[in-house]
Amino acid sequence: MKMLMVSLILGFMSAVVAHAQGTETVDELSVLEVLEREASQRDYVKKVNCLNVRQIRDTQVLDSRHVAFKMGKDEYYLVQFKKQCHGLRTNSSVRLDIRNSRLCKHDSIQGFDPDSMMGMREGLRCAIPGFTQVTKAQVGQLKVSLKDQRQRARELAKEQRRKVREERRARRQAKS
Repeated sequence: MKMLMVSLILGFMSAVVAHAQGTETVDELSVLEVLEREASQRDYVKKVNCLNVRQIRDTQVLDSRHVAFKMGKDEYYLVQFKKQCHGLRTNSSVRLDIRNSRLCKHDSIQGFDPDSMMGMREGLRCAIPGFTQVTKAQVGQLKVSLKDQRQRARELAKEQRRKVREERRARRQAKS
């Protein structure tokens, strides 16, 4: 919040100076214009097209649609696939297809299981749609949310199987 206020004040001061000098440009926004305009997602979300592979400290597969790359102490970038990337499993290993020591948008990621019976079972290669910067807390919250989602799905499937068994029993009893 302090950074926002400082940047707003600096922006206002530069706008005043530019206006006093008669050199105000169309691209510069006054404080009032900034406060009155509607905020878009890009004002709050930092997206990048490439990551330096040498800076990646850890790769965490959260599920078949989410992968987090730890870059620094509290710096993470999240990859979110629109559809499932078959072969990516929670806490599984991945293979990255990179060029020029950078992992970029449209490069591919592939899950694999080194403990499979045939030595190494590979998943499908999936194109990376881009990277969104997130915090460690956001990654933790996403993990909890995905875990809760999987648990609810298991409970729902279990309930559906129970209902099917009850219906079968009821039909058998009706026939007897």
